[in-house]
Amino acid sequence: MKYNYYYLFLIAFLGFNQINAQFCPPNGFAANSGSTLFFVYDSGTSLCGSRPGTVTVAGSTFTLVSCSDTLSTYELNSGGSPVADLSLFTADFGGSVGNCTYTDGTLPIDEFEFLKATFRIYPNPLKKDNQLTVKFGSTIKAKIYLYDVTGKLTITDEINNVNRKQINTSALTNGVYFLKLVTDNVTITKKVIITK
Repeated sequence: MKYNYYYLFLIAFLGFNQINAQFCPPNGFAANSGSTLFFVYDSGTSLCGSRPGTVTVAGSTFTLVSCSDTLSTYELNSGGSPVADLSLFTADFGGSVGNCTYTDGTLPIDEFEFLKATFRIYPNPLKKDNQLTVKFGSTIKAKIYLYDVTGKLTITDEINNVNRKQINTSALTNGVYFLKLVTDNVTITKKVIITK
């Protein structure tokens, strides 16, 4: 009977360790000239509470600023140096995870999917007021171009490390426009309708 308790304890102990085991996120990439890190998880594989609050890359510390089931976003702490090589970096997650190395094999696709999923323009259609809001899932550096249906460039603006931008449309007439967002690696275009 003693042996059964020993085996039961051993199974419970090993099962508990398996439940609490941590692992490297399958995909990771740096953006915003190396000042933002994104780590992509498979859905249901990691709770936000079990992810580290900070990650270190080449001696610089990045702090967790947002977390969802499939994505963790880390921003560079002040005084730190951005990731020098966006195509290859090693992140130290500390604890039982340790070091994880990421290469550029999935960078553009991951960044595109992230921006596509979090890029919002509202109100759209713009029926009153003159302010169009462009919102992102994290702070980014990008350029915004607004074209009319003839292809004429009507507005140009820059986004510098913010997650939201107001665009004044008072000089525009009613119609269909195309807002183009351009980062270092990604270009996304969305239709905007103005009916003031």
